[in-house]
Amino acid sequence: MVDALYAGSFDPITFGHVDVIQRASNIFDKVFVAISINTHKHALFTPEERADFVKQIFADNERVNVLVSEELTVHLAKRLGTSVLVRGVRGSADLDSEMSIAGLNSGLAPGIQTVFLPTAGQYRDLSSSMIKEIAKFHGDVSAFVPPVVSEALKNKF
Repeated sequence: MVDALYAGSFDPITFGHVDVIQRASNIFDKVFVAISINTHKHALFTPEERADFVKQIFADNERVNVLVSEELTVHLAKRLGTSVLVRGVRGSADLDSEMSIAGLNSGLAPGIQTVFLPTAGQYRDLSSSMIKEIAKFHGDVSAFVPPVVSEALKNKF
């Protein structure tokens, strides 16, 4: 039985994230989706709101488990008993950044492996920051985020 951990701020979750989670759940027995606190960003949604979005989106997928975490991802992985971290990559810039993080993670926890899943082509240019910017100016984000997120963004702005 191989479980994996996919951690991110998901503020908000996009169809790109959803695609990575869905594909990871087809590969691994269980995928823990950790809503992480990014101290470098000011979040639009609370961690609990973000976790609720993911729970609603994956309500019918018993392989996806959602939690909120304020600890280092590798420490959380150890606590959950998984040795695999999943990372979605949109392109070479993401891959370079994620490779650096994977190297640091393996230094912190040598038994932890990082698996990279390339983002599906139609989602390659999506970012949560761009989605928030579009929503802030009352643009339609329904092609980029699940309905629960689209509605929440409308309510925020």
